[in-house]
Amino acid sequence: MKKTIPFLLFFFTIGLMKSQDRTSDPFLLQTWKLTELDNYIYTYEKQNIFNAKTPGLKFSKNGKIIGNLSKSANGYDTKEDFPGKVSKMERYIGNWKKVSDTTIAITFTSNNSMDGTFVIPRLTESGLKLRKIFSADIEKKLDSIRRTKSISY
Repeated sequence: MKKTIPFLLFFFTIGLMKSQDRTSDPFLLQTWKLTELDNYIYTYEKQNIFNAKTPGLKFSKNGKIIGNLSKSANGYDTKEDFPGKVSKMERYIGNWKKVSDTTIAITFTSNNSMDGTFVIPRLTESGLKLRKIFSADIEKKLDSIRRTKSISY
């Protein structure tokens, strides 16, 4: 009996660690529609079809990603840059890879608006949140902005 308890504890710990690996979660491998962008925190909801008129991402198992991105170099936030104008979305093919259990790196060769390293603070069946990671100096500035705006992620 004494030998089985540590053995069971070991398997429970391994199972718990595996369940916290958001980058390997099958929920990630879906089509996502951008619903909110705030200080480089991207909030997505599950989308059944890949709508050509709305910004979004589609993750594939083989490390490929399809992005419905703006043609502008500014990326998703072009509507703020040009009030009253609707941004035209185009499809771009890129790659994504696992950096750690909660971090992914995304690169698009022909549109760098969504290139970078992202932490996945939340991933459910119907929702995804990505937070872009910057250098330590820029992260410190963004954290102070997030605190003053009471942004949770």
